Amino acid sequence: MNKELQIDDLTRGINDDEPAFKGEGQAEQGTAHPGDKCWQDFMDYLEAPTDGNGKADRLVCKLDRDLADSLDDCDIRGRCRSDLVNAIIRSFFENHLSLLAQYRREKKSLFNNYNPESHA
Repeated sequence: MNKELQIDDLTRGINDDEPAFKGEGQAEQGTAHPGDKCWQDFMDYLEAPTDGNGKADRLVCKLDRDLADSLDDCDIRGRCRSDLVNAIIRSFFENHLSLLAQYRREKKSLFNNYNPESHA
């Protein structure tokens, strides 16, 4: 069974009356769907304590209006939009890190080749 979340699963329901995913209660009851592992990872990250100073460590990231509105319409354990976004991104990385690794940029800092002995 293919456990990868397909793009159609992510976009379904944005402009439809039908929900894209089953509600929290249905998903936790074990109803099988292609994103079970990803959904469980999402819920785990949503419940995990944040590293650092919580909201003080957050950066601003712009979302498309339809995504922001859709997240605002979700009431998952009373968590705010940025908690949902962080949990979604972390669960995506958790499930697809091996695929994302091939796109990792090489850091191009002048310090990469710095040798203190040659600059004495």
